[in-house]
Amino acid sequence: MRIIDFVNEGIISTDEHLNIIDHNETLMKKFKLSFQKSVKITDLISFAKMNVAFESAMKGSIFTEKLPVYFGTNRMECKTTVFKDDEIIEWIFEDVSSMKMLESATADFVSAVSHEFMTPLGIIEGFLTMIKDPEISDETKSDYTERSMIQLKRLEKLVDQLLSLSELEMGSYVPHFSLVNLHQMAIEAREEMNYRCKSKNIEVILEIPETLFAYTDGMALYRITTNLLSNAIKYSHENDKVKIIASEDGGSVILSVQDNGIGIKADELLRIFERFYRATNAS
Repeated sequence: MRIIDFVNEGIISTDEHLNIIDHNETLMKKFKLSFQKSVKITDLISFAKMNVAFESAMKGSIFTEKLPVYFGTNRMECKTTVFKDDEIIEWIFEDVSSMKMLESATADFVSAVSHEFMTPLGIIEGFLTMIKDPEISDETKSDYTERSMIQLKRLEKLVDQLLSLSELEMGSYVPHFSLVNLHQMAIEAREEMNYRCKSKNIEVILEIPETLFAYTDGMALYRITTNLLSNAIKYSHENDKVKIIASEDGGSVILSVQDNGIGIKADELLRIFERFYRATNAS
């Protein structure tokens, strides 16, 4: 075995006529290529700027760019580097598919968090502007103040969720257990998602006994429930129904969120707990 057989990048060496002279084991294993000798690289691999990369290398320059590459019928996002070394042209492919997915998911996450903060902030700003109106009654001012306080509590929950997420990432999160009324928790989760429901005319139905309690981390369960509910609303059709269901099962309690949305493919179910993973049929 050679050193190049242990690197993560797939490497192909060709002559100036694009005939493959050599390659490493990574190319065969990671990029799932299988071929006989005496073939051209263009018979196996293709990408949009392949001619540009080749011409750049022939002129003595180094081509490097992140772009989709087809290894046979297998498509992968790669950082592709092409350069000429004496009479040999080196083609190096680094798989960055997972990194690109993570970058995209992180951008979506930041966008979603920003939106979650802007909604209550916009509502509070609107109420405060109306409170400044000298012509409105004290009763109306009191009502607007109370509504603003509700939105402030919503912001506090968002901040707590972000702090807990940070603790989970660092492995320092400590659960706080207490008796939680699941019916009341579900009501609060539904109220938080109320603005999303209205935009699609979706009804959230609770099927939870009013006296059902669970000994659990209330804040963590609330975050999980609102996350499931948010996704259920997002991927449901307009005028649809979403259910939050909880019931006792022996010495445990089962809580679920049920919708009629697009669902998740069976072969992707095992990946739903991966960090920032998003199903392929999610849009």
